[in-house]
Amino acid sequence: MMEREQLTALLHEVEPQMRAYRRWFHEHPELSGIEKETSAKILEVVKAQGLSWEMVGDYGIIARIEGGFEGKTVVLRADMDALPVKESRENLSGEKVSVSGNDGVSHACGHDAHMAMMLGAMLVLNRLKSQLHGTVLVVFEQAEETGRGVDQMMEALKRYPVDTCYATHVYAGLENGRLCVQPGERMAALTSFTIRVKGKGGHASRPDLTVNPLMCMAQILVNLNSIWTGEINPAKTVTLGIGAMKCGEKGNVIADEGTFSGTMRYFDVEEGKKAFESVKRVCMLVAEAHRCTVEFERILQADCSVINDVSCSERAASGIRELFGEEVLADCEPWFATESMGVYLAKYPGVLAFLGIRDEEHGYGAGHHTKEFDLDEGVLIRGCGAAVKYAVDTLEER
Repeated sequence: MMEREQLTALLHEVEPQMRAYRRWFHEHPELSGIEKETSAKILEVVKAQGLSWEMVGDYGIIARIEGGFEGKTVVLRADMDALPVKESRENLSGEKVSVSGNDGVSHACGHDAHMAMMLGAMLVLNRLKSQLHGTVLVVFEQAEETGRGVDQMMEALKRYPVDTCYATHVYAGLENGRLCVQPGERMAALTSFTIRVKGKGGHASRPDLTVNPLMCMAQILVNLNSIWTGEINPAKTVTLGIGAMKCGEKGNVIADEGTFSGTMRYFDVEEGKKAFESVKRVCMLVAEAHRCTVEFERILQADCSVINDVSCSERAASGIRELFGEEVLADCEPWFATESMGVYLAKYPGVLAFLGIRDEEHGYGAGHHTKEFDLDEGVLIRGCGAAVKYAVDTLEER
C-alpha cells in the first residue's frame, strides 16, 4: 500500500504548479468548441511529462500514464471550456487574485480549477507510475457546457478497457475545502429548448387585424403551470425555468413572431421526457386557441443524470478519510445543474466529487455562472489529492 506521507509530500510539491495552471487558465478563458490555447497549454504539460497522448475532436485530449505492472484502467476527467460571462474584478468581499483577460468570457463555473487539479494529479501519478498496477487515462473534455464534446470522448474511450472514472466539480453550495462523494443521484439531466410562436403582425391601433404572438406566449407560460400541478409525479422532481422571452421592438407595433427559451432539470429521465411532451402539447393547443402556430426551434436533451456508484463512492470516501481526515468529508443535497460526467457514469462505474468553495468571509461562494464567481486556490490540493488517492486505491485492488 502506498504510504500517506509519500502522497502528501508529492501533493505539496505540485501545489504551486496547480495554482499557476489555474491562474493561466483563468486569465485565458475560451468558449466551448474553440479551446485552442487551452488545449495547447495542457498538451505542453503532457509532453513535458513524456506521456503518450491523443487528440479527441479538435481540442480534447487523452493523456496515458502506463503503470509498471498490468492492471485496471482508471479515467480521471476534467472539462475545459469557459462561459460567455463578463467577469467582475471583485468577488463577494474584495478583489480577485486572478481575472479573465478575454473580455466577455470567463471561467465562471470552475473548469479552470478542474483542469489545474487533474494536471496536478497527472504530475503526481506520473512520478508514481513505476509503482502502479494498471493505467491512468487523464481526460480533458472540450465543450462540456454545450454538450458537444462528450460523444467524441466516449467514442475515443471505447478503445480502452476502462474500469472506472472519476471527476471533481467545485461547488459553491458546499463549505470551503469539504469533499462530498455520496452515492446515488448528484446532478440532474436536462432538456433545454427554444420555442417560436408565429402570428400576424401589424399596427397596435388595430389588434383585431393582427394575431398577437406575445399574448399567445403569455398564455402558454401561464398554462404550463397546469402540468406541474396535475401531471408530474411529486416523488419525481422536475424543475422548469423560463429564462428568456423576446417579441417585438416597439409598443405600437405587434410583431409577427416571438420566442421563449428555458430548461427543465430532472433525475428520472422518463419523468422528464413525459413533462416535455406535456410542454409541447400545451404550447400547440394554446397556440391553436390564439390562431398562432408554434415551432420547436432548438431542443437539447442531456438524458444522463450524474449517479455515483455505491462501491466507488465508498472507495473515494475511504481514500479521502485516510488522506485528509474524516472532517473533510461532507454530505450535501443533489445539485440540479447538469454535467456531461453523467454520460461517463452511465457507462462506467465511478464518482463525481463535489469540492466545496463557499467561504463568504473571504468572498468565495457566489453562484456558478455569475460575474462574482471565485474560489480559494487552497482547495486545489484537496481536489487533486482525492483524485490521486482514488486512482491509486483502485489500481491496488487486484
